[in-house]
Amino acid sequence: MMSAQLQQQQSAADGAAPPALGNQSLGSDELPPVRNRASESKSPYVFLHADTPVAWQPMSEETLARAKAENKPIYMHIGFLADHLCHITTRDTFHNPTVAAFLNEHFVPIIVDREERPDLDAIYQNYSVAVNSISGWPLHLFFTPDLEPFFANAYLPAPGTVGEEGEACDLLTILQSNHRLWVEKEQKCREEAAKELEGLEKFVQEGALPLARAPNATATSDSDIEVDLDHVELAVSRIAKLFDPVHGGFGQPGEPKFPNPARLSFLLRLRECPDTVRDVIGGDEDVERATKMALQTLSKMKNSGLRDHIGEGFMRMSSTSDWNMPHFEKMVGDNALLLGVYLDAWLGNRKGTQLTNQDEFADVVLGLADYLISPAIQQENGGFISSEAAYSYYRKGEQHMTNGTFYLWTHREFDEVLGPEASNIAAAYWNVQEDGNVPQERDPSDEFLNQNILSAGNGVHELSTQHGLPVEEIHRIIASSKKKLLAHRDKERVRPPRDTKIIAGVNGMVISALSRSQAAAEAVGHSKSAEYIKRAEKAAQFIFDNLWLNDINTEGPNGGQHKVLHRYWNNGPSETLAFADDYAFLIEGLLDLYEATLSKRWLNWAQDLQDAQNRLFYDSPSAVNGAPSRRAAGSGGFYSTELQTISSNIPRLKSAMDILIPSVNAVSASNLYRLGSIFAEPRYKQIALETIKAFDPELMEHHWIHQSLLANVITAKLGVEEVRIENQDLAQSQLAELRLRARGRTRVLVEAK
Repeated sequence: MMSAQLQQQQSAADGAAPPALGNQSLGSDELPPVRNRASESKSPYVFLHADTPVAWQPMSEETLARAKAENKPIYMHIGFLADHLCHITTRDTFHNPTVAAFLNEHFVPIIVDREERPDLDAIYQNYSVAVNSISGWPLHLFFTPDLEPFFANAYLPAPGTVGEEGEACDLLTILQSNHRLWVEKEQKCREEAAKELEGLEKFVQEGALPLARAPNATATSDSDIEVDLDHVELAVSRIAKLFDPVHGGFGQPGEPKFPNPARLSFLLRLRECPDTVRDVIGGDEDVERATKMALQTLSKMKNSGLRDHIGEGFMRMSSTSDWNMPHFEKMVGDNALLLGVYLDAWLGNRKGTQLTNQDEFADVVLGLADYLISPAIQQENGGFISSEAAYSYYRKGEQHMTNGTFYLWTHREFDEVLGPEASNIAAAYWNVQEDGNVPQERDPSDEFLNQNILSAGNGVHELSTQHGLPVEEIHRIIASSKKKLLAHRDKERVRPPRDTKIIAGVNGMVISALSRSQAAAEAVGHSKSAEYIKRAEKAAQFIFDNLWLNDINTEGPNGGQHKVLHRYWNNGPSETLAFADDYAFLIEGLLDLYEATLSKRWLNWAQDLQDAQNRLFYDSPSAVNGAPSRRAAGSGGFYSTELQTISSNIPRLKSAMDILIPSVNAVSASNLYRLGSIFAEPRYKQIALETIKAFDPELMEHHWIHQSLLANVITAKLGVEEVRIENQDLAQSQLAELRLRARGRTRVLVEAK
């Protein structure tokens, strides 16, 4: 595929005119000497590259001006700290002096942390899929000096690696080929890149195109949106075709599997919806089918190798359909969203009965919540980090980090830590084999030789029968073994590197999950339940104090300054401002924290954040002056980025598609409905309605990948369910009942005036 793309580029460049310089404001001799600027970044991932010989530059106006002045193509690397392949690329490729020398001489190298600039990652992952049918990390991109893309690929092996057809397939080979293309066929390369950019702009702005929709985008009632409840039924039917009835999850056979909390949440919410919705989508039978798909997936994941059975938390994905070959990085945001989904599964299963800590999903909910408030994830200042890496040193003093080593076990280790009797039972429970449990076909390079990825292969009842012991005794042995293995791992092994960025949106996800989980944990007498709200409030206060700052570039009401949210904190607030998703997820977290505490400060801050999000990101149908444009279509909905940009060739992303997590437009619409009911503010509800209307065509044609926004259609048609507290003496009992209900139709707590 790589060589084919290069051949296509060379063919397209035939007959090109002599090289021509792009627009320049500086001569190349006026520029300061190039140097590696990775050490200037607050991003831990970018900072890791400060000791490489590559002259890394930030994504900035200055860098783009240099590319134009020197008429050099831009090479952009997008990655993130937790990913193992990104680690390998840094170690084997960017530390290579030959690669660095060629890159520095012939390109302007830019490094991007996908967690710092999720907009760039989303845009150019789309581009990579469109031109090469490949996505993932690390992402390698090539642009003209005007930031028009002309090549993309994902992971490339170390220099000197030869592919299956006997040809080199490493980054140095790609650099050399693209350099020749630029030198020999620059003009044609520019022309083709301009066409690629035009197609990319259309691809990433689903809610803004066609622009003819803009003049009619205003919506005042649910009748103004074309999508209806029937599309919920269509979405469930289409999702069912993607469902794996054996292992749970969704996708085509042979494809990697991701947990997909957005889809699981959508399916679980349907059983909590009123009869009006159930009747439209096919009655109890179809609702039961949706619920079963979600519960089976959650059950399979719970017992699989995707879960850290010793220290809790889920890995990002599995390369196999049975969930047992994980990519070992743990993303904090993913785990927070999964906590919310598992909580809904637990609460929804109770059917009026008392919750117990023996319920099927109770251990996952309590384990995930405890993991999120552990010292590894929540810093002393209150903020939650973004991820734990897939790779680590096995023991202190080792020189090389390896993939998954923190989570792997040998049978011999089980014997040494647990003793023979407990080891036999624990090994059978977690499927630990003498020769390891990773099949050869999944480990061609013997990376996991004799190692075991823990999964709950045998249930306690089977083990009780096999060993002639009571079920309670098996439970005791497994619980005791887990504690001993955890203590051994914490003492003897080196924890994986952590990305310590405190990202506003990720913290919003954790605040929401902890706020919602506290009541269930308290109901079953969990020892740490009281900590959940305290930790959520501490995180919220940290974000308020350190990332919600005055905007020195704008004038706010009464001659003051507007406040804006910054994307993350890492030894200070980032220069990168927050994106729409940061606002949306933080607002959602604060609304859930308000319902857990009845503290008005969180509610009022949520409203302030929503007003700021509307001002910065909303594509208002009434705010477009003159003809609609690519960056302000006037068609409703939220862009992910602000209007201002360092380059007009960076498309302004606008999407309602769920990429595993709920889309920013879905979360924003839900927040607006909740705030509109709480504050009796019609304008918020109108913006929510206009947001749904902006994506009418996508919701009708591709409903199954826009399921989170589709859930808001239920609210648009039926309204918000308002739980009113008329008497403060009854507030706590009403609050407790509300918080022990699984999510369904949008619901709010409204206090009496």
